[in-house]
Amino acid sequence: MRGPWIAILLCLAAFLVLGLANPWFDTVNLVVRRWVNRTRRPQLRSLMILTHHANDILALSVQLVVLSLLAGLLFHDWYRATVLSASVLIQTAVIGVSKQLTSVDRPPQIASHILMTTGSYPSGHSSVSLSCAFLIPAVFRSYLPPPLLAVLMGYLLVSALLTAYGRLYLDVHWLTDIFGGWLLAAATVLISRMLLA
Repeated sequence: MRGPWIAILLCLAAFLVLGLANPWFDTVNLVVRRWVNRTRRPQLRSLMILTHHANDILALSVQLVVLSLLAGLLFHDWYRATVLSASVLIQTAVIGVSKQLTSVDRPPQIASHILMTTGSYPSGHSSVSLSCAFLIPAVFRSYLPPPLLAVLMGYLLVSALLTAYGRLYLDVHWLTDIFGGWLLAAATVLISRMLLA
């Protein structure tokens, strides 16, 4: 039982260190930014904007409420529904506080479709979309056939990866913001899976 807790603490420690030591990674962030600028394909812009809107706080909140109600009303599993909603809600609160405490500036938003003024670290879109990719199938694993769960998880993982790339493509996050979001997502998923077991 100590294994998952050690993994959770390591993820959270790495999340905190990355947020505090963010300036040390400026060179890596700038190299990745230059690469994205060189390889950016204009035909992907609409897809990247779609991932932004589909995984923002309001859209994800609506999706999670619908899924939680589905788990509760259809399968009479309010416990799993509550774990899903609460874990993402708490994760979102941690993201908001982290953005305030770290005060990492966003990259110059040249290709962005909307001006983002909040702090950059961590990427909330990347964090929550990856958490949902693992938590939604975990919540519904008892009620859906394995092939359907595999398709659902595959779709959600592809969406999470596209969302992460979209953060870079749209010039709204640094690479370290995405890794920080993923570290927080890993901790969230590990804690939630322990509650769902």
